[in-house]
Amino acid sequence: MEKIWRFRHQQFVERRGWEALRKSDRREIDQFDHDCAIHFSVLKNDAVIGYSRLLPTVQPHLLSTVYPQIMRGQKWPRSHDVFEWTRWAIASGDEKIDGIPISRVLMIGLMEFCRAAGITSLIGETHPKLINSLRTNGWRTHILSEPSIFEKELVVPLEVIPSSSPQTFYAIS
Repeated sequence: MEKIWRFRHQQFVERRGWEALRKSDRREIDQFDHDCAIHFSVLKNDAVIGYSRLLPTVQPHLLSTVYPQIMRGQKWPRSHDVFEWTRWAIASGDEKIDGIPISRVLMIGLMEFCRAAGITSLIGETHPKLINSLRTNGWRTHILSEPSIFEKELVVPLEVIPSSSPQTFYAIS
């Protein structure tokens, strides 16, 4: 996990400028990195080049405790089969594995895991311009509330439903 904490610090603090997360040990760890958090990483040559995390919505998570105001009073899905998708990051560059971009490798892994684990949907917060990317990569999207400005960034809360067959969607055998 040490490589993941350092990768997250590099991506979210140094690259994206999320200064509230800066720590002198250069490790990005928060209160949601508990035993129920599910971590996904993509490694290449023993280096983390992609990462994401899922949090159960039946426990405190980012949308419920850090920024519920972006929902503007609306409710969000909460269930044992709904998780919050957080901390998505891909190393800079045009890295690929077997010709597939790292972002797609990570999305395939997330979709496969969701199907195997019985997770029916994910909620999350993202910049509106990324919604088309999610759709292009096989996720059905449902916007939960209007976009908001949060800490100088435009974010929209949404629910995403994974493709029922990610391998077919990506033409992988």
